[in-house]
Amino acid sequence: MSPLRPHTVLRAVLAALAFPALAGAAGTPAGTAIRNQASTTFSPPGASDQVQVDSNAVVTTVQAVCAVSVSPDGTAARPARVQAVRAGESAVFAYTVVNAGNAAQTFALSGTVGADSTVTPPLRLVLDANGNGHPDAGEPDVRAVTLDADATAAVLLVTGGSGPGDAWVNVGAACPGGPEDTDNVSQLHVGPPADLALGKTFTPAVLSPGQETAVALRAVNGGAGDSRALVLADDLSAQAAAGLVFVPGSAAASRGSVEYSPDGVTWSAQEITPVRAVRVRVDSLAPGETLRVDFRMRAQAAAENHVIANTVTLSDGDAPLSATASADVRYTPAVALGPVGNAQASELGPDDGQSRPLAALGQTVCFDHTLLNTGDVRDAYTVTVDVAGATVTLLSADGAPLAQPVGLDPGQSAPVRVCYVPTQAGALAATVTATGARGPYNATRDVIARVEAQLPQLEKSAVATTTAPDGKAVTIPEGGTVTEGDTITYTLRVHNPYARALSGVALRDAVPAHVDVTDAGGGSVSGVPGQQVVEWTLAALDAGETRAVTLVTRVSARATDGEALLNTFTFRSAELPGTLESNRVSTAVWSARLAITKTVSATEATYGDVLTYTLQITNASATTDIRDAVITDSPVAGLAYVPGTSALDGAALADPDPAGNTLRWHVPLLAAGKTVALTYHMRVTPAASGDLVNVVEVTGTGGGGTARAVASNRATAVTKLNVLRFAPLSDIVGTVYVDRNRNGRFDAGLDTPVPRARILLAGGRQAITDDQGRYSFLNVPSGTQALRLDPGTTPYPPLNVARGGGLSGTQTVTVSGLTGVDFPLAPLGGDISALRRTTLRMGDVRVEKTVYAVDGGYAVTLTVRTPRPLTGVSLVDPLPAGAVLKDGGQTYAGTLPAGDTTLTYTFAWSGDPRNATTDPTLTWTP
Repeated sequence: MSPLRPHTVLRAVLAALAFPALAGAAGTPAGTAIRNQASTTFSPPGASDQVQVDSNAVVTTVQAVCAVSVSPDGTAARPARVQAVRAGESAVFAYTVVNAGNAAQTFALSGTVGADSTVTPPLRLVLDANGNGHPDAGEPDVRAVTLDADATAAVLLVTGGSGPGDAWVNVGAACPGGPEDTDNVSQLHVGPPADLALGKTFTPAVLSPGQETAVALRAVNGGAGDSRALVLADDLSAQAAAGLVFVPGSAAASRGSVEYSPDGVTWSAQEITPVRAVRVRVDSLAPGETLRVDFRMRAQAAAENHVIANTVTLSDGDAPLSATASADVRYTPAVALGPVGNAQASELGPDDGQSRPLAALGQTVCFDHTLLNTGDVRDAYTVTVDVAGATVTLLSADGAPLAQPVGLDPGQSAPVRVCYVPTQAGALAATVTATGARGPYNATRDVIARVEAQLPQLEKSAVATTTAPDGKAVTIPEGGTVTEGDTITYTLRVHNPYARALSGVALRDAVPAHVDVTDAGGGSVSGVPGQQVVEWTLAALDAGETRAVTLVTRVSARATDGEALLNTFTFRSAELPGTLESNRVSTAVWSARLAITKTVSATEATYGDVLTYTLQITNASATTDIRDAVITDSPVAGLAYVPGTSALDGAALADPDPAGNTLRWHVPLLAAGKTVALTYHMRVTPAASGDLVNVVEVTGTGGGGTARAVASNRATAVTKLNVLRFAPLSDIVGTVYVDRNRNGRFDAGLDTPVPRARILLAGGRQAITDDQGRYSFLNVPSGTQALRLDPGTTPYPPLNVARGGGLSGTQTVTVSGLTGVDFPLAPLGGDISALRRTTLRMGDVRVEKTVYAVDGGYAVTLTVRTPRPLTGVSLVDPLPAGAVLKDGGQTYAGTLPAGDTTLTYTFAWSGDPRNATTDPTLTWTP
């Protein structure tokens, strides 16, 4: 047989070596059959192909082997893990159980505490199903685990400390009736517990808007062991929303660093505005140690009337502690009202009241009080008085009515004067209350022990004397007048009507300015002449007593005619502090009179004649005007006043008031030292006979406050009646006007009447034009008469058109019946030229149109000249486009008589003056 080739031998060896390795593999599952067979190949001699030869097959079956492994391993000397907890805290040790055998097995698990342990903690084995190393809800406690070969299970040993000490805990796993793994010891160290407490305070807990409160956060470890790492956090966002905000830069901590958050999510060691949360982190608190955090918060206006709660939390990884405190943000309004200077006296207590022993009906009694804002916010206070039997007035410090409500800032005060006017006798008690708009109130009391029904009786009298030429003193009758150097003696009497004495009586007399004191009658005089005051002080005025004092004065050179020397005195006492005033006495001063002279224009007159009377009235006083003077004329029968003829100093004066046979003119003022002239006309009537006597006198009122009438002397004028002077009479009428177009004819609407111009008639008569420039002279003897315009009564010069436009103020006319005499005056600006004159001819009928420029527009004159009457007439004079008719009319319809018919009108227009004239149209029925 040929020897084997090398490669054939190699295959047989490898097969033999592989068998024992396969049969002994630890991870091979139990029951696995291992089959082994050897083979070889060779080349027979002389053959080219290989030949394989196989051995017999050997089959081996793997038996079940149980093996378990628990990790990590550890011993009491070298524990697998070490955890330190505090009493009451939990500890978790994570283990892994491995089936190291080759068949599925159920392994018994056990947790044990070593014999050398000083504490015996409770033990739990929990299957960590999710492998996160923490016992979770739903994960069961286990005493055994079933694992396939090579499978693992995560098991947690959960334990905890019930007291200080050490425990060696172990987790074991065992095969059923076979090997086990129990060298997995870990150490649990249980330290003394920390006892944490947390608190928060606001100081002050009650504050007003604008104020700040100090916030104190306190975390204290009251236990025997150190705490874990702590986070002390305060969320301030809800407080800020309510108006209580963090004060920047105010936070400080006793340990650690303060962190800030603007939103409660992001944190920074730098303060970020706005601060909505603060916190402090520390690694631990030792037994007895306190972690302090302080900061301030400010109450804004929005926080008013809110109780703002806040909760701080302390977290060490377990359930956090919390503490809540509240800040009450509100104002504390308060008010005090009491006697002046003692506003905070106990309300309605012995010191919180004022009293007066005596008052009288109708007299004012005042009590002064102080109103004080004792709160911390501005308030507006209303003061009310509850009283019966009196009217009440509230006054401020300046005596003006108290303006309510009274606004006061905290600590500010205001005086309040309460004045009573008793309306019934007896005692008076009043409660005065101040009530704030925010609710607080406070009251005080005013008392008057006795209100009397009557007042002390005061009387003042005056006696005036003058020095006669023989040097003797002569008493001036009551109501008489005094002059410089005369003496006035004043007597002051006061009577006490009460059953009790009055003390501290003070009498005061403010002497009239124009007398000087010569004897004060035991009183004290103060002030300079013209401002003197005399005062008398009486220690007491007994019950029922009457006391009198006298004061002698002299009328000084300062006194003026018509003045009234007025004097009163006043009374006060300690019991009646209100001022009582006596009656007033008045003494008139006068040294001059009114003087009057009267003249008449003719010494003889006949029926129908008009007489002109002239009164010269002189106020002889050098100092005092006479006001509301009344001039009274008492003419005899046969003299009749001519209406409209009265003039005072040349100016028209209203007609007198007729009263029976008298005439009364009223003159507002007769100036001191001045003379006025009054003229008026009287006509002689058929009732006249004998001498025509006319008597006039003047009365008035002197100035200086007296109503004393002052009379003049009487003035008389006499005219003899001479019936042989009777002659035919005529009337003159006329108009004074500005002749704008110098045509010598008064054109209504164009020419300007001149009122209050004076026309003089030869013989002394005069007339004043009315508002239309008209005047008249009635009952003028027929024949030649001369009239003159007074040039001082008009700014326009006269214009005599008849003499070629020359100026003349005098006209001589022949008067017969009703005679008209006009006075045309020249315009100051020269002639007013017509803008345009137009003549429209239709046969023997003509229409003449003239347009003038006047103030405010244009004046138009239309004259229709016809030798015969026209019927069915239609005259139309159109206005320029845009013009506005002001007065008059530019149209006519109807019948025109023979002769001249004139229409006038004015219009306003702002156009080109060259276009101001239009052409009229005229039609009529033939």
